Amino acid sequence: MFSATFRYALVSLLEIAAAQGSLKAAEIARRHGIPGSYLNNVLFELRRLGLVTSKKGSNGGYRLARPPEEINLLSLHRGLAGGGCPDQQPEGGRFLAWLRQLEERWLAELERTSLADVCRFSGVEHLLPNAALTPPEATAAAAVSGPAGAR
Repeated sequence: MFSATFRYALVSLLEIAAAQGSLKAAEIARRHGIPGSYLNNVLFELRRLGLVTSKKGSNGGYRLARPPEEINLLSLHRGLAGGGCPDQQPEGGRFLAWLRQLEERWLAELERTSLADVCRFSGVEHLLPNAALTPPEATAAAAVSGPAGAR
């Protein structure tokens, strides 16, 4: 359901959000077995979308450009997909109508889910800059139910 680019982008954002300072692309690639050239392309797209910033040099690396609460998965998905494709399937039919409803629910779930939700679900919320603002009860509930009430 998710492209490799989307998965690598999400993993990269999660790693960058959890980093104490900047994080180098080589470290993300090493931790997750992502080919370096492919990851560089993914990180370029994340920079283009305004989700990360980068700094060159020995003290350089990638940082989030916005707080994790302001990055939703729908904008990431659409940004990586070039804004989405128009529905090119023929009109009509119960099955196609069901597929469109399923896609609408999936896109709504992506829109409700932020990078902060993914961090809480992944157990790295304590490393986020605003972790003190997250009530422990909300964090525990998110860990049980998953991002945006996932089942």
